[in-house]
Amino acid sequence: MPVTLKDIAAELNISATTVSRALKDDARISKEVRDKVKRVSRKMGYRPNLMAKSLVSNRTDTIGFLVDNLSWSFFSELAEYVQNAAEQLGYSVFIYSSQKSWERERAGVERFLSRGIDGLLVFATEMKENFAYYEELSELGIPVLFFNHFNHMNVNCVTTDDYDGACKAMRHLLDLGHRKIGYIGSKEDSSFKRQRLRAYSDMLAEVGVTETSSRIALEEDDPLYGYRVSQKWFKPGAVDKPTAIFAQNDMLAFGAIRAIMEAGLRVPEDVSVIGFDDLDACECLYPPLTTVKIPLKRLAEAAVRFLSEQIGDGRDEDDARLKTTISPNLVIRQSTAHAKGE
Repeated sequence: MPVTLKDIAAELNISATTVSRALKDDARISKEVRDKVKRVSRKMGYRPNLMAKSLVSNRTDTIGFLVDNLSWSFFSELAEYVQNAAEQLGYSVFIYSSQKSWERERAGVERFLSRGIDGLLVFATEMKENFAYYEELSELGIPVLFFNHFNHMNVNCVTTDDYDGACKAMRHLLDLGHRKIGYIGSKEDSSFKRQRLRAYSDMLAEVGVTETSSRIALEEDDPLYGYRVSQKWFKPGAVDKPTAIFAQNDMLAFGAIRAIMEAGLRVPEDVSVIGFDDLDACECLYPPLTTVKIPLKRLAEAAVRFLSEQIGDGRDEDDARLKTTISPNLVIRQSTAHAKGE
């Protein structure tokens, strides 16, 4: 039989109320008694009955986090920050990966809802099949918050200013004298891709470079796509090679660097490379990668905090929707340098 508060109370010859308060670190109970209760509860194998608690409070103290694809380091790092931020506020986190499938995405939400979660965080695939479903989520009886740029939709969003971050990356390359800048992105049509690609084109247009189509690669979603594109751009006999590459994410940049070096060129002496996200591996790479840092810890903490406030306030769908962005920063390392001749 599971150990109860009454069992612990009987063992210590105190009231069950005192035991309950001690386990919650209630200041009305002395530290000596709190420590003793915790020690005995561990020895007896006590575990809180969360199901019973939820029946009383109508809360489960759980958050669902739906991610795009956990196999990418970006999402696994973000998931860890979400978990840490949630635990600081007393929540447990269920995590589900949609694996870039709109069907899985919808199924994941339904599974969370059936478990009675208190709130939902979503890093959506942004596939059109779920657009109407996203808005329906905002009308549910639980708080829902997206990490995506859904400015055109009546949903809560906490995200980063990807356009500003990409402008910082491009400005850095332009200041180094680069004008032949290649852009490697993804095939999928996401708000993050659109913002970063628009910044690339806008910044080049500011310095008079308007014909860029031959230097934009957007055909695949594979992380190794950056490697294959750079193999083509820097193969023997290739003309009009880029002097710099701006990759939509760090994984694509990693592949580009490998292909450049296999072609007998040097980074950054011959070709500068800049990424986006600032994954942990960026500092381990040689040369260490210059990149735009997504402040994942701040992003996760802000999202969990806002969601917790909504859970506590019990806000309904008539309230004004939250739209907030966090600015990323450029981290300059050793993969970028002045263009040759500058």
